[in-house]
Amino acid sequence: MTRRGSLIYYLAAWALGCFFMVLVLWSWALAGVSRHDLFRVGAEGFLGMIFYGYVCGAPTVLLYAFLLRRIMIALKCKTPLHWAFVGAILATLLVAALGVVGRSLAGVRSADHEALLFPLLGAEVVLQAGWWLTIPAGFATGYYLGRIQRAFAPQPETTPSLSA
Repeated sequence: MTRRGSLIYYLAAWALGCFFMVLVLWSWALAGVSRHDLFRVGAEGFLGMIFYGYVCGAPTVLLYAFLLRRIMIALKCKTPLHWAFVGAILATLLVAALGVVGRSLAGVRSADHEALLFPLLGAEVVLQAGWWLTIPAGFATGYYLGRIQRAFAPQPETTPSLSA
C-alpha cells in the first residue's frame, strides 16, 4: 500500500484538503465580521471549523484525491501546476455535484438516507457558503498532491556505468 506512496498521498489529501478548505471558508466568514467580534469569531470560529472540517470533509476530499490521481495518471501529467489547475476544476465540480445530491436527499427523511447524508454534509456546507470558494482550496490541494505523487512515482531504472 505504501510502495507508491498511497498512504502518504491520501493522508496528505485529507490533512491538506480539509485545512485549505477550512482556511478559505474561515477567511470568507471573517470578511463579514465587525471589528468588535473579530477576536471571538476569529479564534473560536477557526477551531470549531477545523474540527468539523476534518470530520465532515474527509469523504469528499478522499474522493477528490482518488479521482484527481486517476485523471492525472490517465492524462500522463506530471507537473504539480497541471495538478493544481485540474484540482481546482475537479474540486468545484465534485462539491457542486455532491452538494446538489445532498440537498435533494435532505428533503427525504428516512433511516436509509441518514447514512448517505454524512459523506455529503461537507460538500453541502461548502456549497451553501459559495461554490467559488472551492477553487483556491482545490488549486492548493491539487498542487501539493501533485508534488507528493511526483515524489513517490516510480523512477525509470538507470543502468550502472561500467567505467569506474
